[in-house]
Amino acid sequence: MIGEYSGTVPKIGDRVGMVEQPGLFEVVAVNMLMQAANLKSTDGQGHLTRNVPWTSLKFHGATSR
Repeated sequence: MIGEYSGTVPKIGDRVGMVEQPGLFEVVAVNMLMQAANLKSTDGQGHLTRNVPWTSLKFHGATSR
């Protein structure tokens, strides 16, 4: 079962990093049930990474909240 997540919940538009993955990504979708987010790379190529667990996200200082 999915436990309670006590960390930061990502919001669409947040800029985040991923554990063991270089680069900066933008949150484009959030799945509250699965506690995962879809991320788009900010390198201009627009690659989309789907269903990244919130526990794998690294939040950078001032996010767009």
